[in-house]
Amino acid sequence: MTERVYLHVGAPKSGTTYLQRILEANRGPLADAGVLVVGETHLDRIHAAMVVREDPRLDSLPERASTAWDRLVAQVRGWRGPVAILSYELFAGASAEQVARVLRDLDGIEVHVVITARDLGRAVPSAWQERLKFALTTPLEKWRPRPESAGVRAEWGWRTMDPAGVAARWGAELPPERVHVVTVPSTPGDEHELWRRFAAACSIDPPGLRLDVERVNESLGLPAAELLRRVNGAVREPITGNREQALWLRDTLAHGILAQLGREPIGLTDKQYADATARADAAVGAIAEAGYAVHGDLEDLRATRPDARTPGEATDTELLEVAVETIVRLLVLVRERTHERDTARRTLDRDPDERRVVALGKGVVRRITAPRVEGRAEDLRARVAELEAEVARSRELQLRVAELSDVVTELLLPPRSSDGRVTAKALNTYRGHSL
Repeated sequence: MTERVYLHVGAPKSGTTYLQRILEANRGPLADAGVLVVGETHLDRIHAAMVVREDPRLDSLPERASTAWDRLVAQVRGWRGPVAILSYELFAGASAEQVARVLRDLDGIEVHVVITARDLGRAVPSAWQERLKFALTTPLEKWRPRPESAGVRAEWGWRTMDPAGVAARWGAELPPERVHVVTVPSTPGDEHELWRRFAAACSIDPPGLRLDVERVNESLGLPAAELLRRVNGAVREPITGNREQALWLRDTLAHGILAQLGREPIGLTDKQYADATARADAAVGAIAEAGYAVHGDLEDLRATRPDARTPGEATDTELLEVAVETIVRLLVLVRERTHERDTARRTLDRDPDERRVVALGKGVVRRITAPRVEGRAEDLRARVAELEAEVARSRELQLRVAELSDVVTELLLPPRSSDGRVTAKALNTYRGHSL
């Protein structure tokens, strides 16, 4: 039965993807050590955070998304081991009232909150880049992270990036020793130091974990970021709305192409640096005063300023070079996709009857069967989790019955009497039937 749950609630761009990859890569060893990685898929956790934050975008998603949080709570409560870890960075934006509901849903379990946090000066251009991937057109030089007052939808603002504010909301009803602030090391060194700090916060240390997970750097270099901003200004239908923007601007263009075209760091304006410095200094003081458990050094949160240009300083020549390379790579990508499509069509051409069936029904199949298959797969994953929990409970019951009959045999039957042997045999027969 789960005794403690660690809710890793943020902040965004603080090594969360790296930590989540380690958790996913080590599900088996962690489970053997009694630690559950909550959520069968990352999408489960995304939807659960949307439910907690009462995100209105849930209305446009399949009905199953609205039950994601309840399913994760059921996984936590059904776990046979003592510890569960739930990690997703955008839980950070939840309001105090929403956090209170989360704690009520987990009543009876010792809840710990874990917040990873980084140098707040470098967090600013990172947040700006994330907004670019969803069609932002504001130049970095004129952009400011949204304030806390912007509400739970301000996913890339101070509401989620400032660890002191996140800790105040998520830790309001918890003892300070159960609120853990994990700082991202500010200087190069041991590449796995962040994991060690996180593992210490979650009180997990099973041996033999695999830490050499693939690191995906989704940050854009300076010319590439400025190019994306200008593309956003020209984007029209049908690339509008979060789902279309995520597919084409973020996944295809930004992550698939632009992230590979250079790593020039992005600087800050004087005003942005001053704001980040003041925010970091206040956060360090508030965290220290609150008495939260700190893993690492609070000085890691101090704002620093890279010796770098801002995107507006990118020259037309630089932007042209990146644009040409982007077009070349997009052409290669289109060619590869077309080749895959044509290969699939040639395979179908070998069977005229199958070709006719596909030609008549492919639109229906895509619109109708794909969502059903996806929904069915989600249902099956949830059912597997429920069955695993049921098997664990059944095993515990079997062990108790076995232990009880052994105790009865030992305490009530003389070990060498013939009557004892007969009765022991009967008890063994009963145990066999009962199990």
